Amino acid sequence: MGPTGSGKSTFIDHAVERPDMGAGHDLMSCMTGVCTIQYPHTNGVCNIVLVDTPGFNHTYMTDAQALQHIVHWLISSIHEKNIKLSSFLYFHRISDNRMPEMPQRLYQMFKELCGKDNLKNIILVTTMWDEVTEEVGSACEQELCANFWQTMITLGPTVHHFEGTTESAWKIINSLSMPVLASHHLLQ
Repeated sequence: MGPTGSGKSTFIDHAVERPDMGAGHDLMSCMTGVCTIQYPHTNGVCNIVLVDTPGFNHTYMTDAQALQHIVHWLISSIHEKNIKLSSFLYFHRISDNRMPEMPQRLYQMFKELCGKDNLKNIILVTTMWDEVTEEVGSACEQELCANFWQTMITLGPTVHHFEGTTESAWKIINSLSMPVLASHHLLQ
């Protein structure tokens, strides 16, 4: 999950080794529904399902409509198909020079979706590191963690960099705690 253009589809494309298949690179938002991709985990034992979602601040839909698509997928997949959801990834462009949404709204949304006790299953993923210097990106990330994400981070979420590579995507995926016996789903 995350704002439109924050790298959600690019992350999936790199994770499943199909660069630039689902990601849009122009000014208009392209993802209008929820899309799932099943892929074998590198451990060779289980599969993962990556779930691509419409972004917030979308060109053609409100945040409420985007969230409605996500909730509809959650209800139909989790309750009706008995799919186990293991984690949420939330994407944020490190190159943004302003915080586009209220951190309290983000915290409330995750608390409602996951429950306060499961916030440890959220990873806050910073993207677009190639668009800033390491110094600028690190300063921005420190400010995000200290001023905007602090409440959530104290309850368990971790922060990771997505460097725009397959290796970086799998480093994030492998940081998740997933039982080996079943297929698991990452909502991002």
